[in-house]
Amino acid sequence: MADINGFKYIISGRNFKINNYITVYDPELEEIELFGETDYWYLLHLLTRKPYDIAVELDDMGIDYQKVDEYDLFYTVANKIPVELSCILLGRLDLTKYEQRKNQENGQLILYNRENGTVIDRVLYYQMLQYLRYIHFISNKIEYDVGNGMAKKFFLDRMRRKKKKRLKDLELGREKQESQLYIMSSYLINNQNFKYNYDTIKKIKLSQLYESFYRILHDYNISNINTGIYSGVIDRTKLKSEDIDILHSLHK
Repeated sequence: MADINGFKYIISGRNFKINNYITVYDPELEEIELFGETDYWYLLHLLTRKPYDIAVELDDMGIDYQKVDEYDLFYTVANKIPVELSCILLGRLDLTKYEQRKNQENGQLILYNRENGTVIDRVLYYQMLQYLRYIHFISNKIEYDVGNGMAKKFFLDRMRRKKKKRLKDLELGREKQESQLYIMSSYLINNQNFKYNYDTIKKIKLSQLYESFYRILHDYNISNINTGIYSGVIDRTKLKSEDIDILHSLHK
C-alpha cells in the first residue's frame, strides 16, 4: 500500500505521485469552485465508493454487494469517466484510453492503455483509493456487513425506501443540495482558532480544510467532554475512544 502520512499529504498538501504516468491531486478550494463542487463530489464518489453505497443498484443487477469490492466498482466505470471530469483529481490521465483486460499470468482484471503500455491494476487502484480517502477523511471502515438471509433483506429494503424517498424529494424540489465546502468554510472562518479569512481561504488545499475542520471540532468536543466530566454530567469510565478522538476514528 501507499506510504500515506499526515504531515506529507495533509499538512503539506502534497500531491501523490504513484508513478511517471499517474499522480493524484489535492486541489485548492478555488480550483474546486471553478471546476464545480457538484461535479467534484460526483467524481470522488465514482473513485472511492464502497459496495454498500450502491447496494440497491447492485441488487437490482443480481449482484450481492458483499461479494464485490471497491476495485470491482471502479473497474466497471473507469474508462467511461471523461478526462474533463477526472482532471481535477487525476490531471492529464485519460481513463477513457484504458481497455478492460485480464492479466494472462494471474487472471486478474486490469485496465490497459495500448498507447503507452501502462496498466492500472488492483494494487495501483488501492494506492489511489487510500490517498483519496485519507485527504478527504473518509473512513476505511466496512459497514453493513450483515451476513445473509433476513438481515441483508432488511438492510436492502431500508436502503430501497430511503432511495425512493430521496428521489421523490428531488422530484418535488424538497431536497436542497447544500454546499459542503460552504458549510465547513463558513464555520472555520468564523472560528477564532482558524487563521484564514474570506480572501485567503480559497488557496487552502482540501486536505488542509478537512484537517482544520475536524481538528477544531475535536478540540471543541474535548472541551465539552471535560466540562461534562467536571460537572458530573458525563461518566468518564463509559466514554469510548471514538467519542474522544474524532481524527483517529476517521482515519481507521
